[in-house]
Amino acid sequence: MEYIKKYINEIKDFPKQGIVFKDINPIYKDPKIWNELLLALENLISTSNPDYIAGIESRGFIPATALALKLGLGFIPIRKSNKLPGDVIGTNYKLEYGEDRLEVQKNSIEKDSKIIVIDDLLATGGTASAAGKLINQAGGSLVGYAFLVEITELKGRSSLDSNLLVESIIKY
Repeated sequence: MEYIKKYINEIKDFPKQGIVFKDINPIYKDPKIWNELLLALENLISTSNPDYIAGIESRGFIPATALALKLGLGFIPIRKSNKLPGDVIGTNYKLEYGEDRLEVQKNSIEKDSKIIVIDDLLATGGTASAAGKLINQAGGSLVGYAFLVEITELKGRSSLDSNLLVESIIKY
């Protein structure tokens, strides 16, 4: 799937100095390429047999909701702080350019349900790792992670449980 890289723009110094942002938005404008990427993502997670797909705010919502709908699975939003109503479970985490917090509604995860986290990008692994911790804290059974893009030099995989599925489609 190396040819898909031509649809990914690189924006220097965004969101801060020294970061080269991988902008995958052009992929969504081309239904054929977007569908190819979704099919590849579906193949990556096929062995995990999840009950639900969790997506991380905000760019992770796009592939996660599309895949959940395609597979007939429920979607669980994992959001930034103070965006969800009701009782929530939260965790703070570090990113490659600062700190943040993720939260999930306590009642959104059924005990022992198998959940896979889908996000657009794996960089340092901090965000994905925090999402996985939330799923486990809420009583779910985390089965793995899948990403559209992975920046391998940042070694984000090392932050994730190596006993779980960890897959990505496009690697830089």
